[in-house]
Amino acid sequence: TGDLAAQYIVAHEYGHHVQDLTGALRSADRDTGPQGGQVRLELQADCYAGLWVRNALATGYVEDLTRQDVADALDAAAAVGDDRIQEKVQGRVTPESWTHGSAEQRRSWFVRGIEGSGPRSCDTFSGRV
Repeated sequence: TGDLAAQYIVAHEYGHHVQDLTGALRSADRDTGPQGGQVRLELQADCYAGLWVRNALATGYVEDLTRQDVADALDAAAAVGDDRIQEKVQGRVTPESWTHGSAEQRRSWFVRGIEGSGPRSCDTFSGRV
């Protein structure tokens, strides 16, 4: 796994810290499923991780990012999608029990953060995710 993939994981967890500071962790519903509150929290943390990548590039903290670096980070995000984990462990996918979102949702929100302009780009609590 590349450096950016490892940094994505740390930035995602830091995103949860930001959610704690903003009150999102306390106020979010704890329902499961592809549109549930737990999934929305995880996707927002993925988006915040993307914002971190964007800012790390802008400030020079991360330099010379290659397409492979980005692909590795996106693969890391997708690998922890509920659909992939359930398929591997259970042999079937049960979306109603999701707590982290699908591989595609996780990739999509991570990219949204990279392409976003700030925390408002990461509003997973309005509309469908």
